[in-house]
Amino acid sequence: MKRLALSVLAAAILAGGAPAQAQDMSHTEKLSLQPKRVKGLLLGYGYDLGEYSGQVKAMNKQTRALGMFSSDYAKTNFTVSSPRLKAPMNVSCEGGQNRFGFSWIDFKRNDLAYVCNFEGGPPDASFALVLSDGKFMDKLYQPQRAAEIRYGGVTLRAKTRKMPGSMPLGGGSTMSYVILKGDQEVGGMVRTPFKGTVYLPVQGSPDRDAAAAMALALFFFTDPGAQTR
Repeated sequence: MKRLALSVLAAAILAGGAPAQAQDMSHTEKLSLQPKRVKGLLLGYGYDLGEYSGQVKAMNKQTRALGMFSSDYAKTNFTVSSPRLKAPMNVSCEGGQNRFGFSWIDFKRNDLAYVCNFEGGPPDASFALVLSDGKFMDKLYQPQRAAEIRYGGVTLRAKTRKMPGSMPLGGGSTMSYVILKGDQEVGGMVRTPFKGTVYLPVQGSPDRDAAAAMALALFFFTDPGAQTR
C-alpha cells in the first residue's frame, strides 16, 4: 500500500500536481535539531536547538491483534533550558490512537490525541495535537495533523505541510510542519531520520519561545503515521 501511495504521488508530481508548500522561510532563523548522547543517561538523549537545550526520554507501545485491533501509544518527557527560564522546564506528553476492524467491516477508529503539560513554564502553557483533514495530494505526501500551543500569552498553530528542505516524497510518516500565528507563517519543523531542521522567529521575537516549544513537542512525538485517514 505504501509503495502504491508513493507511486501515485510521484505520478501526480510529474503531472504537475504537488502537495501544498509553506512559503519562503527567509524571515526566520534556520536551526539544526540533532539528538546527542549524554553521559550517564541510559534511557534517553540530549539535544541542542539554538539557545535551547535539554534531555528527552520517550516510551512507545504498539499492540497488534490479528488484524482486528491496533493501538499506538506514546509518552515523552523532555526538559527545556534557555536564558529566559530561571530553571529547566519539564514537559510531559502522552497520547495515541486505536483502530478496530474486521475483514468484512472497518470500524471508525478513535481520533489521534496527544497532549503536553508544562511544569516550570508559563502558567497558561499547554499543547495538543490531533488528526486533521487535507487535500488529496497533501494526504498522499504525509498524514495530516494539526496542533496548537499556548505559551506565555502567545497562541500558535501548526499544520502538516511540505516545508523547504523536506524530502520530495512522503514515506507514510509525518515529515514537516508549518507554524502559524493567525494566518502568518512564523516558523516550521522538518524531520529527517537522524535530526531535524527548525525555523524559528528571529531572536527578540515575542513568539520565539512558543515556536521553539511547539517544534520540540512535534519533533519528539513518535507519530503512528501508518494509521492515516
